[in-house]
Amino acid sequence: MADDRILSLSLGSQQVTAALFSKTAGGGLRLEKIERLDFVGDPSEDGSRNAQAAQALKEVVSSLKVKGAKTHYVISSFPVLVKFASLPALDGARVDQIVEFEAQQQVPYPINEVVWGYQLTGEPGDVEVEVALAAVKSDELTEIDEMVVAAGLKSNGAEFSPAALYNALRFNYSDIEDATLLIDIGARTTDMIFMEGGKLFIRTVKIGGADISRAIAKEFGTDFGSADHRKVMDGFVALGGPYADHDNPEIAAISKVVRNSLTRLHSEVMRTINFYRSQQGGGAPAFVLLSGATAGLPFIREFFAEKLSLPVDHFNPFRNVTVAKGAVAELVSVNGHQFGDLVGSALAQVGEVPIRIDLIPESVKKNRELDARKPALVLALVAVAALLGGMGFFFTKGAQVASERAGEVDTKAADLTKFNNQIKVLQDELVVIDGQQRPYVDSVRHRVYWVQVFNYLSGKLQNDLIHMTSLEPLSNGVPIIEDEGSALAGVAGQGESIIDAFAVKGLWRENPRGSEVVYDLFKALKGDADSGTQGFFDLQEVDISVVGTVVAGTDNDRFAYPFSMTLPLPEENQVSFSK
Repeated sequence: MADDRILSLSLGSQQVTAALFSKTAGGGLRLEKIERLDFVGDPSEDGSRNAQAAQALKEVVSSLKVKGAKTHYVISSFPVLVKFASLPALDGARVDQIVEFEAQQQVPYPINEVVWGYQLTGEPGDVEVEVALAAVKSDELTEIDEMVVAAGLKSNGAEFSPAALYNALRFNYSDIEDATLLIDIGARTTDMIFMEGGKLFIRTVKIGGADISRAIAKEFGTDFGSADHRKVMDGFVALGGPYADHDNPEIAAISKVVRNSLTRLHSEVMRTINFYRSQQGGGAPAFVLLSGATAGLPFIREFFAEKLSLPVDHFNPFRNVTVAKGAVAELVSVNGHQFGDLVGSALAQVGEVPIRIDLIPESVKKNRELDARKPALVLALVAVAALLGGMGFFFTKGAQVASERAGEVDTKAADLTKFNNQIKVLQDELVVIDGQQRPYVDSVRHRVYWVQVFNYLSGKLQNDLIHMTSLEPLSNGVPIIEDEGSALAGVAGQGESIIDAFAVKGLWRENPRGSEVVYDLFKALKGDADSGTQGFFDLQEVDISVVGTVVAGTDNDRFAYPFSMTLPLPEENQVSFSK
């Protein structure tokens, strides 16, 4: 798309419209091309509507050949909450802070779950400042924005339909000084927009063209699609009073249903006018304009003129806009009142407008932040490139020096490798020598080992109340000697075994303390480990109830009573035993 073209896009509840504008020499607009696609079905069925909207948007983008273009888009007022508040004259440095606090009070959702914006309105010199707030749920706006991007467009964010219509109204009807009311009847909502000098007021009610179609469907017992088609083809507003009904009774009935639905809307219009005058300090409107697809119903202008007792006309957003000839001019002449938000959006993209409240999705904010940082990023990239160039020279020079040093290191490494090989040969010889001397070392150790065992045990016997009758070496819990009667009788198993415990058996004789003397012996054996020094046996975590049995001797029927203990050895006190 040429740079001087302006793409304006409106995403309504029952249609997608898009237009291409260009700037004129006097700073105005020229409409070059326009496309519109309507949806079928009830707009309240969002699942179906979203799919139709996505497909329609792709077709419109393809027809206008604007794929890849950047654009703002206009969303309907249905998901948007608009609030007005009066605040004291604000210090410029505190405007954002105070307005954000006001937004938290006015918006019925957590402020971090909505996208919101504001604009100060009113006449210069007013004691109070008027603030217009607009908010939409973040997830709903994100869904719409993703649909725009999926159609091949680059999103610049959204604006809401009443604001775009107000800008188009001010641009085309700036010659009207009295208060003017624009009634935009959409599919799901009706927006009432007041223009009076620099004052702005907007109110949205959830009554629209779809309500008329639903009323017709209920009256005739048909589905929404058929009723909507009958409304478009045969519908008009019954004039009432002395006027005769239509000759066709069904069409006459449709016209009365339409009138009844619009009567309900008229009540909301009157309520809004009264609110604007009493609460907003506005004047009574002297002129009413109608816009939106439903405003095309025959006799709707006469209906509101009768009800409001005011001059009523269809809104012409192309009053001060040049329109290309041909099919575009023909479409505008018949349905021009439907395209006010397209004109308002184009004006906002061209330059300054009376009201600009942008609703920016999170993805667009991130893109804008990235664009803002691009100059700094470019400078940083240049600096990094320069740094890398300097580092490249440094490392090239360093590589040359390193290569020279590597040659020296390789020479020394060759010498060291020769000595290392000699050391390995000597280490292998030491292993062989150690293997040869081991039998001799074991032999010498065995000569004193048993003396150490007996001396250690006898040292723990402090009196003659205990006698040891058997000291049996064990390997993995199995006795080393098969026949306890003779150490020469044979060895259990074959080959070499490791003595890792001793089974001690003995007797304790009658004494005032009874069997406690056995427990005293065990404590003495264990005392070395508990005191922090290594005893001969490994008893640090061992209890006598696990490794020993003691006959209590409470019957006093004998002189002595047996006891036994299995005493494990630490690794350093274990010895080998061969047959």
